[in-house]
Amino acid sequence: MKRLFFFVCLFLCGFNVFWADGCEAGKPAVVCGRILHREVYPNEKELELVLVSFDRKQETVYKAPIREDGTFSFSVPLCEAVCEFSLRNYAPRLYLAPADSLYLQIDFNDLLHPVVEGTSAAFNQGMLVFTEGGFYKPDYIYMDDVNSSAEVFEKALQAEYESRKQKRAEFLERYRPTSDVAELTERMLLADYYTARFRYTQQRIGRLYGQKQVDWQKETAACEALLPGVEALLADKIITSAHFRLVSDLTLYLRYRRAVTGDLNFSDKDLVDEQKGNRVAQFLLADLLGTSLVANDTVVLNSVRQEYEALVQVPVLRHSLSLLYRRTADYLRHPEVFSHYLLHGDADTPEAEQYMAPLRSLIEKHRGKVLYIDFWGVFCPPCLAEMEPLKQLRARYSTDDVAMVCLCVSGKRTDYERILQRFSLKGTTLECLYWEDFAGRDVLRKISKHLGQDGIPFFLLVNKEGVIVNYGSAIRPSWPQTAVQIDKLRQNRCRQ
Repeated sequence: MKRLFFFVCLFLCGFNVFWADGCEAGKPAVVCGRILHREVYPNEKELELVLVSFDRKQETVYKAPIREDGTFSFSVPLCEAVCEFSLRNYAPRLYLAPADSLYLQIDFNDLLHPVVEGTSAAFNQGMLVFTEGGFYKPDYIYMDDVNSSAEVFEKALQAEYESRKQKRAEFLERYRPTSDVAELTERMLLADYYTARFRYTQQRIGRLYGQKQVDWQKETAACEALLPGVEALLADKIITSAHFRLVSDLTLYLRYRRAVTGDLNFSDKDLVDEQKGNRVAQFLLADLLGTSLVANDTVVLNSVRQEYEALVQVPVLRHSLSLLYRRTADYLRHPEVFSHYLLHGDADTPEAEQYMAPLRSLIEKHRGKVLYIDFWGVFCPPCLAEMEPLKQLRARYSTDDVAMVCLCVSGKRTDYERILQRFSLKGTTLECLYWEDFAGRDVLRKISKHLGQDGIPFFLLVNKEGVIVNYGSAIRPSWPQTAVQIDKLRQNRCRQ
């Protein structure tokens, strides 16, 4: 999905004020600077400014060229809060407020020590020294050992936490940073400490799940005791990547905790409802809505708009969702540019013209019809769960105006044939394809990467003119809006 951001950023960077989904931007922040010793990496032509979010799929990315003289500049609309951002690969964990003006000097001979000047220079320089100067480790690596008893884990965790606090104390003593740096570094360590606990517990629950006579109340007691502390952390003035890591592992823990009670039919929305009245509910709902927007689905947010407006008040969350919503809505309204990139590539990916040929040929074969393509695999339970809904979706339409292709992209041919037999797919009006008959393994891998497929099932919806008007995991056959979108495309005439 990385290349999608190229087109998004061209659009977004032209705006100095925000539309809104309830999130009005203040004066844009400006980030500019210069690259020194550019000859060390002469092929670097642009920089990416990334606003922190739950994960890479939900990132808001701005791009700016590195000019001939080594200078660069960004203008970033922000809400009324400080945001964590990074210049990808060169300056992690920087902080930006509306109307800020930062100047960065990045030396390609010394990437560990970017220089920051401007309105919040002291704060940013202090955070860079802490995070990049050997005083900070975000991950508790030993956490993967879920075989440890709770007592062994507790001892190891406390020792690690004390070690990290000691490193921070050394940082404070040596550099005497501003009070806001001292406060934020303390809160980041606490967020990482909580994250380690939730991660360990959810992994341990996964290992013990199904065993008899497990005292789940005892297993989860330590994490339950942390929830008030999490609430306090999520009320911080600055929401950092450490906070988002905490929310991510907390969410997994809440899912596992729900499962061991015997409730296996809950949804992520149920987790939000479970936390109503707590600040964490804002983060859970924002993550849920962000995930749907990344999958090109604006329906979920629109359907809970009133609840979203009432519940989600954290400025960083509202700002991120506003950007994602506009990006997704704009693509769905005007998909032609990105569709052309997907099918042909651009100046940065000229080889795509060759390896995307099988997909272009498939689309061309069905030009004049609405085309729905299902990418699936033989050992993918979510893929197989969509087979019956796919058959039902196929039965709704005539082959005269809707074509549906069931493209198997993994597994042996014998397993593929077995699945066709199991779901009675042979002899139907579904066009079933096995990957070897579509493209070679290397080409298929390149197609998947270019489409931004992070997994399967994955779907493409193509209009009568051969434009990819929707893609991703949201437009599965069982989703009611899929049929709505197909119906709308059927009614549109194909321009000759």
